[in-house]
Amino acid sequence: MTQQRPFRLRALLFLYSNANIAGCALALLGPGLLFAGVIGNGWLAITAGLYAAGWLVARRAPELERRIEDRLTAQETIDHLDEIIRRARPHLTDEMKAHLESVRTSVLEVLPKLAGGESHDGDWYTVRETVLRYLPETLANYVALPPAFRVTQALQGGRTARQLLDEQLTVLDTKLREIVANVASADAQALLANGKFLEAKFQQPDFLAR
Repeated sequence: MTQQRPFRLRALLFLYSNANIAGCALALLGPGLLFAGVIGNGWLAITAGLYAAGWLVARRAPELERRIEDRLTAQETIDHLDEIIRRARPHLTDEMKAHLESVRTSVLEVLPKLAGGESHDGDWYTVRETVLRYLPETLANYVALPPAFRVTQALQGGRTARQLLDEQLTVLDTKLREIVANVASADAQALLANGKFLEAKFQQPDFLAR
């Protein structure tokens, strides 16, 4: 069952939403037209209508695929991951993009080997869950937040969503590079430890969860 978010948090998400910002911006035309003498009686209703129009136009938040189908081939999985990354990039900082590109490079190097059965099931599980679930869900949850909310509102540990995502991508980048090195050296024990670390770290990808 989805945890009910506090009223204050829901109110902030609405306040910072693109729909509300667009509605307020368009609604400002109402008083402007009134002062300019273009409209008179009924200006309040016109202003409300302008807000509603702006809200309707901008109400749809950007969406990313939250999970990649696990029956795809290695190449199809990479193609889906590339599409998720492409759609997420406009919402990310340069540092985040660099980490994400490094993650992609690691996945490209190791995924075909693991999918081809060149390592143990535990090794494949770690990378598969990262590609199919951890990364898509984390990016989707971040992109779904209003842009201003991401950088102004303190969440877990007093950090903003932007800071949390940067931290998570840094961890993911580091661990996947370790996995690439471990696969090359057939270090099974290190691979198992990395798998458990990532599973615990990204068990809750929702930035708003308390």
